[in-house]
Amino acid sequence: MIDFMRNRITGLALAAVAACGLAACGEGTVTFGGGDDDSNAKVTFKGNLDAISPVTSRDIDVFVYQIDKDDADDLCPCAPDPRGTLPLDTLVGKSAVLSSGETDFTISGLEPGAFLIVFLLDKAGDNADGQINDDDQIAVLDDIDCQLDDVNGDLTVTLEDIDLIFSATPSDDCQPGDDSPQVPGRARADLIRKARTTDGS
Repeated sequence: MIDFMRNRITGLALAAVAACGLAACGEGTVTFGGGDDDSNAKVTFKGNLDAISPVTSRDIDVFVYQIDKDDADDLCPCAPDPRGTLPLDTLVGKSAVLSSGETDFTISGLEPGAFLIVFLLDKAGDNADGQINDDDQIAVLDDIDCQLDDVNGDLTVTLEDIDLIFSATPSDDCQPGDDSPQVPGRARADLIRKARTTDGS
């Protein structure tokens, strides 16, 4: 079962790397797992990073996965580590790269539905591959108020002041109480806000 799930994440990673080569990775968003049909673009994600642990000068990748609603029941409020829990090779999504010093990202052109967001602290130097590997440090976004399990079209979702605690083994218990501490391997936004898209993105 472990080898099967590794093959799935490897398939997604290869697709993302192939798209990365075509789209000049780091200069925008990269679509993986399906076509990039902006004629049906309806959902935009915007966000800014606030605190990052461990402090790093390496690139941070943002992955936004579109999740089938049948698979979305266990994503709220504490989505599990997606490695080994979801059929990632079949999922459609987009990613963006935040270079050292960058804190803001925008990912647009996503179909409405349920979403999972994962941040990757990639390896340093030549070992960086833009893939979520088994030993990589990631942070899975907490969806405390279950706002990402059903996002309508023509909306912009803003993730304000995201704190990241990277870990190679994220906790599946995000302790969703408003005053609960953030735990390793999790990302948490001070506010997740949905508003009608007005700028055409």
